[in-house]
Amino acid sequence: MRLALVGNPNVGKTTLFNALTKTHQQVANWPGTTVEVANGRFQWRGREITVTDLPGTYGLSAYAEDERVARNFLLSQQTDVVVIVVDASALERNLYLVLETMELFPASLVALTKVDLAQAAGSVIDTEKLAQRLHHPVVPVLPRQEKGLDALLNTACEIAEGKCLLQPVKLAYPQEVAEAVEALEPQLAAVVEENEAQWMALRLLSGDPDVLQRIEAIPSASRIVQTVASCCGASGMAFATQQSTALDPAVLLAPLAEQQAEYELAIADHKYEVAHHLAEACTQTRATLQRRSITEQLDAIFLHPIYGYLCLAMIFFAVFWISFEASAPLSDGLANGFTWLGQRTAEGLQGLDAPHWAQSLVIDGIFAGIGGVLSFVPYMALFFAAMTLLETTGYMARASLLADRFMQAIGLHGKSLFPLVSAFGCNVPALTATRTMENKRDRLVTNLVIPFIPCNARLGVMAVVSGAFFHGGKAGIVMLGLICISLAVVAGATLLYRKTVLRQEAAPLLLELSPYTLPGWRDIALPTGQRVLGFVSRIWKFLLFATIAVWALTYFPIGASPQDSFAGTLGGFLAGFGQWFGFDWRLMVAILFGFVAKETTLATLGVVYGMSAGPGLTQALTASMTPLVAFTFLVVYMLYVPCLSTVVQMRRETNSWKWTAVGIVFNIVVAFTVGFVIERIGLLLGFAM
Repeated sequence: MRLALVGNPNVGKTTLFNALTKTHQQVANWPGTTVEVANGRFQWRGREITVTDLPGTYGLSAYAEDERVARNFLLSQQTDVVVIVVDASALERNLYLVLETMELFPASLVALTKVDLAQAAGSVIDTEKLAQRLHHPVVPVLPRQEKGLDALLNTACEIAEGKCLLQPVKLAYPQEVAEAVEALEPQLAAVVEENEAQWMALRLLSGDPDVLQRIEAIPSASRIVQTVASCCGASGMAFATQQSTALDPAVLLAPLAEQQAEYELAIADHKYEVAHHLAEACTQTRATLQRRSITEQLDAIFLHPIYGYLCLAMIFFAVFWISFEASAPLSDGLANGFTWLGQRTAEGLQGLDAPHWAQSLVIDGIFAGIGGVLSFVPYMALFFAAMTLLETTGYMARASLLADRFMQAIGLHGKSLFPLVSAFGCNVPALTATRTMENKRDRLVTNLVIPFIPCNARLGVMAVVSGAFFHGGKAGIVMLGLICISLAVVAGATLLYRKTVLRQEAAPLLLELSPYTLPGWRDIALPTGQRVLGFVSRIWKFLLFATIAVWALTYFPIGASPQDSFAGTLGGFLAGFGQWFGFDWRLMVAILFGFVAKETTLATLGVVYGMSAGPGLTQALTASMTPLVAFTFLVVYMLYVPCLSTVVQMRRETNSWKWTAVGIVFNIVVAFTVGFVIERIGLLLGFAM
């Protein structure tokens, strides 16, 4: 049996999914999108059940990508029963999606969550009356306590086996809408199922572009479009003249957009009215003590115009401090483990009289490169866990609300805050965090500017080089200055994108501030594990090949000095460009190879300078360049193309190689332009090259 979970955001849908599937889950993007759809499979009373957790949505109008994914899944007939998850504490708002879903998919039931919260607020839902009014089962569930799950599955099985006679919801729409649907439905019923015909008629009257595109393949498309035009008040003769040129429903009906908008408003208003009367009839209220809820008490602090921002700063600081500090021993242990494993493998190769290049490949190439990147997995796991915790408790919505005013000033969205701040830890999870943004262009702009923020690996290299050239408090001032340059570039790049290729005002921030909830361990552990495994499985192949390529360039020709290696030759070719910034071939090689993984930059510098990372490398750096060149190098290195993992993730999030290429080229241009300007300003101020 195949189940699909549909519901508004923050109704407990994912919690129910986790309670049903336990650890038997798999997360993947819906084809052609960056929207994640989770699938789980489990055994229940001898029956194998597959569950799909669709993205949270408020409706099936398909104006947002999440809505489109949920709707397309229902239309694709990939499920036997749809479970509509409804928050009992916000029944009226949730019932709109219930009505839309039941119109499209009759084989559905309602899983009523948060019944305890509704009762605490003084509301008692009469589930039997609600089921009678909807003509569909309503099952109360408490997923965290695993209560009501058997009743839910038993009801779903009865629906799948045809033991429950369910009918599509037929609402008594206003006369004008009802007459138009009555005229369209028979024509559509000849090519689609009856319930889908009713739904398609409503969407055609509303001017839904996806449904207009679907009917192009229907033989009777011209007659259907003419009926829609007639219902919208178009002249039959005028329409016939238009349709003789081309059969494009969207183009033919474009002049009728105003009438279609009126239909859509009338349909939505009627559904909201029905939802209101349903909720009113099925909810009993009782007097409660007039005291503020815990959510209200916390919001008085977290949303305070002064204390709210202090709490925001402290919470974000705590997230990163815990992520770095707690993960450090695990990261070091993982890196040391890879080093040890590489050495043991090399010893085995040595015992087999393997050539020197094979041993170098194992130690200096595969294990060093892959181990260096995977050593960040503990940090990412803790970071993902912290992000999931903030999301599930309800705090992230408050943080976005606080930041929206400042983000809008530079053309970003309030929900961009967390991805941008988290980028200081690692750009890869920061890109993933943009999925909470509904507007595609807001999400794209945020993805394009995130790489300008130095991640933990870049910050580490920057700290080492700054400490070598600027002693005492000067190093701290230099690091602060670099961060300020990064933030200024982010603001400037955002404004440039908004004024040129991505012209659009930032979308207004619409948020539902749901009550604070305390998640269970499974609500944190399962999504965290899915994200980490997904990251590792997606990038390890790219990193493996890229690491081997970098090793080969620095090792061959065999026996050659670093300067005479292929990498040295490449660096010599780039040195002509690097001299504009005071960079020799070694710095150009370090910048170029940092693309594979930023944490390998110090190792690359050690190879090309002939020194191991440590005091020897520090002395070599200070002897070969001035503080001005070092600072310019840090600026370019900070703003230059991020690591390969980030590029792979950017391609995944933008779903476009074109925009990924735009981001890479823009990063390179901005990095060297800003570096050149800073180097020239330094010379004008009298700092020596």
